[in-house]
Amino acid sequence: MLNAKLRIAQIDCTLANFEENLAQHYFIIEQAVRDGADAIAFPELSLTGYNVQDAAQDIAMHIEDSRFAPLRELSRKICIICGGIELSDDYGVYNSAFMFEEGIGQSIHRKIYLPTYGMFEELRYFSAGQQIKAITSKKLGRIGVAICEDFWHVSVPYLLAHQGAKLLFVLMSSPLRMSPGNGNPAIVTQWQTIASTYSFLFSSYVACVNRVGNEDSFTYWGNSSLTGPDGTILSAAPLFKPHVMDALLDVTEVKRARLHSTHFLDEDLRLISTELNEIIVQGRRP
Repeated sequence: MLNAKLRIAQIDCTLANFEENLAQHYFIIEQAVRDGADAIAFPELSLTGYNVQDAAQDIAMHIEDSRFAPLRELSRKICIICGGIELSDDYGVYNSAFMFEEGIGQSIHRKIYLPTYGMFEELRYFSAGQQIKAITSKKLGRIGVAICEDFWHVSVPYLLAHQGAKLLFVLMSSPLRMSPGNGNPAIVTQWQTIASTYSFLFSSYVACVNRVGNEDSFTYWGNSSLTGPDGTILSAAPLFKPHVMDALLDVTEVKRARLHSTHFLDEDLRLISTELNEIIVQGRRP
């Protein structure tokens, strides 16, 4: 990881309107460049909106599509991480995270765990990703990116962290789920707990980038955040409102956390591998 100024863009999106969303990205990124940010991150499916349903096939784009040219050009000045619908070389349709840096665009993560329960039906429209890989950014160093539901599976951030990522992004389009009681909605508290737990256990920064706004019956709650490697929330955006915020990433904080407690470095990966292989061979049930 490198010391850097990260801008988190908590935005609303226009459903199934790539051109309008691209224009919004361009405006926000230009401002980030003027303000001296090294990198900027947007939410899940920020270029398309979330609830696209059958339109996913029509608006899916290959990462080398010419319509990404404005982002490729801006990325000569800043690292851009955003979400969109990817058309792969073999014409699979994926809920993906893109990174644009130094004039080059790449797909850096395809959502693995596609929720298809309750209000969600992603598996009807997307193929599931099949890889968990940390990547190296010239601006940020070694990072890992996951998409929303992926972070509800500890294996994803676990593997990214052990591949050397000291900054973990989770791009989100998390809607409200109504629950009784006062105070923060339960889903907000659950995500705060997830971010703090992973950042502490993996002694890494965790950046949650959620969206706001409404789509059909979905209301997105925002509250994007950056959590430090000791599990402390360093900055957080408001609930329900579009917001941009800057956070300073300091690699010495990762060093401090890992020297203070070596629990992450003490992980026995060979033991884990052996036991997982045995579970796979035997099946989930004894």
